[in-house]
Amino acid sequence: MHRSLITRLIRTNNKCPISMTVHYSTRPTIPLRRYTVNTPKPTTPTTATAEATQSTITSHEPTIQAYRQKLNQGSKDIWQRYEQITKLGLASQLSRHDFVQLRSNLWNTSKNRWGAEDRILQVLNDMKQLGYEWGILEYNELFMVKLYQARHQDILDTFNHSDIFQKGKLRLSVGSFNVLLAAYLQLNMEKEAIQLIKEAHERWGVHPDIRDFQRTMHRCMPRNTTIGKKARELISQHAFDNVEILKSNLIHLFNKRMFGDARWIYANIVKHKKYDDVSVYQVLIKGFLDGKSPRDATTIYDEMRQTTGLGPNGAICVSMLAIYAAKRDVTQAEQIVKDTVAGGYALDELVYNQLIRVYLKARMAHKAFQIFEFIQRDPTLKVNDVILNTMIDGLVINKELEAAKILYRQMLDSHIRPDMVTYNTLLKGFIRVADYPAALDVISDMYKYKCEPDTVTFTTLLDGIFANKQPKTAQDMLNYLHQTGMQPNIYTFNAVISKFIQNQQLTEAEHAIEAMRKPPYHLKPTIHTYTNLLQGYVATNDLTKAMWTFQNIVKSDHMRPDRASYHFIICAFLNHDRLEDAMTCLLRMRKDKCLPTKDTWGIMLDECIRRKDWTTGAIVIKELEASGFSIQSGALRRAYATIKDRIA
Repeated sequence: MHRSLITRLIRTNNKCPISMTVHYSTRPTIPLRRYTVNTPKPTTPTTATAEATQSTITSHEPTIQAYRQKLNQGSKDIWQRYEQITKLGLASQLSRHDFVQLRSNLWNTSKNRWGAEDRILQVLNDMKQLGYEWGILEYNELFMVKLYQARHQDILDTFNHSDIFQKGKLRLSVGSFNVLLAAYLQLNMEKEAIQLIKEAHERWGVHPDIRDFQRTMHRCMPRNTTIGKKARELISQHAFDNVEILKSNLIHLFNKRMFGDARWIYANIVKHKKYDDVSVYQVLIKGFLDGKSPRDATTIYDEMRQTTGLGPNGAICVSMLAIYAAKRDVTQAEQIVKDTVAGGYALDELVYNQLIRVYLKARMAHKAFQIFEFIQRDPTLKVNDVILNTMIDGLVINKELEAAKILYRQMLDSHIRPDMVTYNTLLKGFIRVADYPAALDVISDMYKYKCEPDTVTFTTLLDGIFANKQPKTAQDMLNYLHQTGMQPNIYTFNAVISKFIQNQQLTEAEHAIEAMRKPPYHLKPTIHTYTNLLQGYVATNDLTKAMWTFQNIVKSDHMRPDRASYHFIICAFLNHDRLEDAMTCLLRMRKDKCLPTKDTWGIMLDECIRRKDWTTGAIVIKELEASGFSIQSGALRRAYATIKDRIA
């Protein structure tokens, strides 16, 4: 009975406190370099006679067109079609772009198909036989294939004995440089590897890059981690005398959140060489701060001051003020501002904005106002929306709501329009003190200035209404919303439904859904509406209504189940000891190309272990492995290992 039920269920259908007398011109930036390679034009393949060529092109034109169409579509049988064209002698009609696109297709499928590298080599050789001269792209792919095949000496022979490289006809690409470096390291030719790194920039215009090297190795040698560490060591030791190369490496590492490598470079290279370029430390401090590692940023700043004697520039000052604001450290904040001025750097709006934030966080609103008034008087500075938002947010935090109101009205009277952050910050402050008339004015202004309320707005308003008005029914809630002048939309209703579910008022959540469908709203529930409701039924162990809700999602013509809805219906079945139905939903979830989360995999594996149902557990393991899901959770890894050991 359960099987038929679930089958039906999921069927498809004044003076400034800080002196600032010294000014500077421009904050240093990191120059970017772009290198281009002139790719030789292909020589035209020769044929016996012009008539024969024209005849062949005409008779086989549909075949070539069909091939190109499939190539553009990324067809899985494109290699078989290429072989057919080759056997028919039509390869000469393919353009260089056709060959490039074919090789790209082969690379994209190389992870799931054996022999893709040999096919790429064949395509490269076919191009050469047809008279197409190789450019750096072709050599780059040749090197990568041979690295994948561990033909390291072949790579070096091609590079060292080819005039096209030795006489400078082609410049190395970053990818080719990485492959050559890997080949030298694999053959224990460290001296040659160091020479390659040293001459990379001057000779080839290539910046040796740790992130780019590891990216190439991940593609060609994914299981070799030792070579990445060795390359990092050699690149750091022999390429980082060039400050621009060092900074570009650090920026790339921070962008990829490779903080371990960045820490290694600082500890082993920067600390020992003691660079006299403050921009190096600027990159490090900002990178770690953006990566939510303020302790690293603070350590680097303190050591820079102690060991190099360098002072902060404007960018470092801004970064460190953000840290001091979080610590409410006014003394350190004022000192770094003074040190920045003493170093010859002018203070701009960014610095003043962070200093205002420090004072407001430390509950020193009078000093924040002094800075704000100074900005208004200084002709070289300009009050912007960021500074105004900082002031309003800080005043709300300090419960200076009357001052926040005055500043807000001044903002409306100026050329600066409040943004969503301004409105939501004010709304939160007014709701907190139950000043609903002021809150309603803010919402009215949002509509007046065409700033549509978002989820944060609705949540803030509803939290205040539920906390102070305590509506008993959905209609009461809607009446309160209408009193604010707000016309409820789908987002409003979803927020209302969510609040009723949080309060375990499922009946009122259902009434809210009924109301949204009727006049004057005429709104359709969204997947988020039903998922919220589904979660509520699971929390109250109402399996019947949970199944009914999920069925409505499946039957709908304007939405489909998402990961959350699948997860909750699986939870509902497991809560009622119906593993078979939960397994059916999991399989359907995978069939719908909806990737389960670690929580979904976890509850399924845990239930199989609890029941000692190793047969079903084996199916879950098979689906998990086929999905390509990466197990990061320790608990999930243990559950996976438990079942894996049982079915081995």
